Amino acid sequence: MKVSSAYTRLLVSDLEACFLFYKDIMEFDVKQEDLEDGYAEFLVGNMRLSLFRRQEMARIIHNVNKPDRAECQDKVALILTVHDVEEEYDKLRHKGIEFTVAPMNNPHYGIKTAYLRDPDENLIGLFQMLV
Repeated sequence: MKVSSAYTRLLVSDLEACFLFYKDIMEFDVKQEDLEDGYAEFLVGNMRLSLFRRQEMARIIHNVNKPDRAECQDKVALILTVHDVEEEYDKLRHKGIEFTVAPMNNPHYGIKTAYLRDPDENLIGLFQMLV
């Protein structure tokens, strides 16, 4: 399989809230903004992150009759490697973000991590390499 590009697409129920979260709170660069048609895309490091309406995707793949929410553990996490987890943690807390897990060292993997959620409850991990 030859892949020319790849990106992460989050399927969200509240596109506008998630768009504003990634644009204003996370301060990601907007590559495409088409909220009326249900799509947005950001440049995040060397990756593209897109947002797409969950309901629209359900219609496309013919599973609108399935429940959109279920009690379960997370199935996906958006992992962002940053220079300083504590610094990003402080910036985001200043913007009113509550973290799921505050910064902590994970010596087994040689990283420091912190976790938060976007408005659609998608899990986001901030990672910093411990050298």
